[in-house]
Amino acid sequence: MKIRILVALAVMLAAVLGVQGTAQAEHGHGDSVRYASAKGCVKKNGAVVPCGTWRLVTHHGRVILLKDAQLRALNKQGDPVTDSTAPVAVSGNGQKIAYFRKDGRLAVRSLDGKVRLLPKDTLPRKTAQYDVTLQLSDDGAVLAVTAGRTKLFDTASSTRLGRLPKRRYFIGFSGDGEKMLTSSDTDGSLSVYDLSGHLLRKGTPPPLVTDNGPYALHADGKTIAVLVANRKVALYDLESGLVTGDQRIKLPKDGTAHKLDWTGDNQVTLHVSQEFGSAPTRMTVLQHDVRSGATTVRDKYKLLKDTFVYAACGG
Repeated sequence: MKIRILVALAVMLAAVLGVQGTAQAEHGHGDSVRYASAKGCVKKNGAVVPCGTWRLVTHHGRVILLKDAQLRALNKQGDPVTDSTAPVAVSGNGQKIAYFRKDGRLAVRSLDGKVRLLPKDTLPRKTAQYDVTLQLSDDGAVLAVTAGRTKLFDTASSTRLGRLPKRRYFIGFSGDGEKMLTSSDTDGSLSVYDLSGHLLRKGTPPPLVTDNGPYALHADGKTIAVLVANRKVALYDLESGLVTGDQRIKLPKDGTAHKLDWTGDNQVTLHVSQEFGSAPTRMTVLQHDVRSGATTVRDKYKLLKDTFVYAACGG
């Protein structure tokens, strides 16, 4: 069975999440979520479909059932889709999870069990759940909900902070979680907005950026890190239009990089997966210094063997 990666975490249009910020919670105190996993079950005709309950797998080895979460996505008519899961997102620090509840409400759950519901009118009427993308900032303080346009919510109060203009596509949060990197399908530009939806900066990057990926926005709101041909991490300044850095990096053999996040002033973190036939998918988390070029392995783990689709933490 080929394990799928939740759309919110897949490489899409040469641009993926840019969730940046502090180090993972396991480097401090307490437990945190590594990834969310949906189980795959084999039908009589041999097809593999999602089944059961969303599971949260922590760094301490716990498997927590997200019992109130919608597993199979609902279509516009409100009927479950056999082979598609409802979106789930895990914050970079592994402390918050965003998901659809079984009653159709969008919710953000803290690892301590507290749940905050988003407003009932968050999504347009008759929105298919598989067309919705959820992305949390590294600290889980802000949730981006994309269904056509992107809306930003404070997860502590459920207050809407702002929204992106039409035809601007959310890529990810900046390192401080206070800005957003966006793209366009009309002019090839990248733009930076604040959380209220005000434009801060706009530019048209060269093919080095647009033809590669993943990439992410630094806390300064202008420096973009991009993985080039799986061989080097380049830095591009959206304000000056110049390439300001270029360091080689070695990824695990046959690895696929799904996330590139800023986790420090000069550090990016990559989540790289490897698939080996019927064996469980392996995830390697690399930390790379964009100045010295030094790369270290922060974490390694195997996904649950019966995983149909998963959503990994950022950062």
